[in-house]
Amino acid sequence: MFVRVMGRVEVLHDGVARGVQGRTQRALLSLLVLRLRVWTPASLMVEALWPGDRSERAFTRLHVQIHRLRRQLGHGVLINSAGGYRLDLTPESIDAWHFERSARSALTEAAPTHDLGALRRLEAAASQWDGAPFPGVELPDTVTWQSELADLYTRVQVKRAEVHLELGDGRAALDLATQLSHEQPENERAQVLRMSALQQTGRNSELPRAFGEVNRTLTDLGLEPGPDLLAAQRVLACSREAEIRSELAVVDPAGDLTPRSDDAADPSMRGTVLRRELAYILMGKGRHSEALSLLERLEALHSGLGHENLCALLLRDMVAVMGLTGDLRRALRLLGEASRLDERTTGTDAMLRIVRALVLTHMRRLRRAADSLTASGEPVGARSRQLMWWRVRSQIDRRAGRPRDAVAGALRAWDIGRAADTEVDLGPVLLDVACSMRDAADADCFAWYRTVLRHAHDAVRVPLAASAHSSMAKAHLLWGSPETAAVHSRAGLELAQWSGCWLFAGRAAARLAEAEQQLGDAPAALRHRHEAQSFYRRVDFPSPSPVDDAPPAHAVLTPTARGGWPRTRSQDHRRP
Repeated sequence: MFVRVMGRVEVLHDGVARGVQGRTQRALLSLLVLRLRVWTPASLMVEALWPGDRSERAFTRLHVQIHRLRRQLGHGVLINSAGGYRLDLTPESIDAWHFERSARSALTEAAPTHDLGALRRLEAAASQWDGAPFPGVELPDTVTWQSELADLYTRVQVKRAEVHLELGDGRAALDLATQLSHEQPENERAQVLRMSALQQTGRNSELPRAFGEVNRTLTDLGLEPGPDLLAAQRVLACSREAEIRSELAVVDPAGDLTPRSDDAADPSMRGTVLRRELAYILMGKGRHSEALSLLERLEALHSGLGHENLCALLLRDMVAVMGLTGDLRRALRLLGEASRLDERTTGTDAMLRIVRALVLTHMRRLRRAADSLTASGEPVGARSRQLMWWRVRSQIDRRAGRPRDAVAGALRAWDIGRAADTEVDLGPVLLDVACSMRDAADADCFAWYRTVLRHAHDAVRVPLAASAHSSMAKAHLLWGSPETAAVHSRAGLELAQWSGCWLFAGRAAARLAEAEQQLGDAPAALRHRHEAQSFYRRVDFPSPSPVDDAPPAHAVLTPTARGGWPRTRSQDHRRP
């Protein structure tokens, strides 16, 4: 037998549903369902059904109602004792109890990894929701449980949308968040998720109208926008690319202003400063060819003017673009040219050595990278230089198999970035922390990965999102979740191909091959390993491993004897 109290009150015998007729009968059954685990005294039932009436007649009416309900439920279901009455049913036999257990379990198990298994559990819990519980029943205790179950369902739907966003499925997240925001316009988290899903699906043009609708709805309800919604609005309003182009139209309308010097304080340099900033914005959005073309024109202009110091900076900017596209050999050549220019002028730009160390690290030339970082000196001076130094130190340690040191270095860079007086790009720093914690077998890495992905999508940082998905795929492989790893790998591969980040595409394809190998799809794994090699060859990047029919060497984390995952924490550990 199965009892339904969500959406409708009815009893099922062998799959055949019979509605419970009468308000009193529905109220009585609802009260017994609510108090499933305890005996309910007759006096309490009388007070709930007929408030204020404690007469003998009320108790007689109760016995009549119990007799009628027993006939509907069947023999031995509604039992009595000296303590009162109780349903002899398990929680799994009642939809409200079954939903509550499934929903709480799914929400608990969704943390920390947010893998496909967690998503399926959330979807299974959501599918058990058939509508508001105890319809037409107005008892104080049932009203409270109604509210609790409705809130639980909302939390399940919100978490589903969050996991879909994290897995790169913006369309599914948008459908869920849109439904939630329409049903509960005051639900700020649902509104923020809807905005994030619009961005992730490339529907940015709809954002202003969506924000307008939310603000009007909140005003009608007499509510003020909360901090999360205001933060999302600020991201939308602050379109730095549009601001720079507007200012360039005033500063340099013809696009041919020639600076008198390479001094940043010189007003005639304003056009160059703005164009460098614009190049970095375009690079972050994955528009690498535009960024590189802009920097090349600037470098040619200042080279003709003899501004060797500035040319070295512009070459360093071009190296940053090539680092994203994966053209690391060409990046090293440009760094060599920049270093020669620097030596002819000041010869003091330690940042060039730090950037060179970073490029060599990505090429797995760790000894040369360490030498270059040592040659740059101690991490002192400008915060941007300190941050980059610790980032490189962390990445060298991580690739050299020193995860504890890598976590400490990444967190040091994170602290420096947060304390910086000027705006610092914290996205790559967040990713460094996540990757170092992953390699240290710390499950808190997943919380940092989620922060990276939110940051990347909110700021429309396509290469950062591609790299984060690929790195997160490796984390799920280490935690024994190849299905989820495959989802993240495909998301990273799609974003990397779209933005022309061929090194990231190669890594994503390699992760996908490894996930498919673990899932038993050897032909698909071989196909994606060949695809990874083609991406590496495209940028003349040294192949990490040869392609063959054997699965790549891989170690999956295993539980410790105490039942937990092995974890490594730095003394200065914290969450993003």
